[in-house]
Amino acid sequence: MQVFSMHSRVRQFRRAVLAGLCLLLALPLTAAAADLMQYELRSLDRAGSEDALDIYRGTPTLMIFFEPECAWCLRQMRVLNKLVDECENFQALAIGANGTRSDLLSTLNRMRPDFPSYQISRQLEADIGKVETTPLMLIADDHGEFVTHMRGYQKEEILVPALQEFIPGYCGQP
Repeated sequence: MQVFSMHSRVRQFRRAVLAGLCLLLALPLTAAAADLMQYELRSLDRAGSEDALDIYRGTPTLMIFFEPECAWCLRQMRVLNKLVDECENFQALAIGANGTRSDLLSTLNRMRPDFPSYQISRQLEADIGKVETTPLMLIADDHGEFVTHMRGYQKEEILVPALQEFIPGYCGQP
């Protein structure tokens, strides 16, 4: 029974990686080459404040893009909150897109992320392309370089193996 369960998980992971690779081909070429930590974004946590994402360099980073009234984003945020609480060797950032600051704050209030939240900048959106489907997650290595992305809701059973694959030492994994 355990062998079947492991085989099923491996197949799910392979499907997720294949789907991610297919989606990667759909991203603009500039996103695949982007230094994701080069941007300054307006904080949704602190009014009137902007942060250079460069402050997160040195730690692998998962950026989750959300938009107003996105039910799947709410579900994904719950999964990410759990993973952020369990593991300290990566940073998560919530980045709101496709909405006014007021709409993003309202949605963020329902999501309650346990990590910093920002509003997408025009420059970031120009470099990665319009965020058409959320949740969208981009993973950057500890140097801020784009590694991979995942589009749509990812269950914990799919997300954890992907993070283990792309974030060295994720949660103490070798």
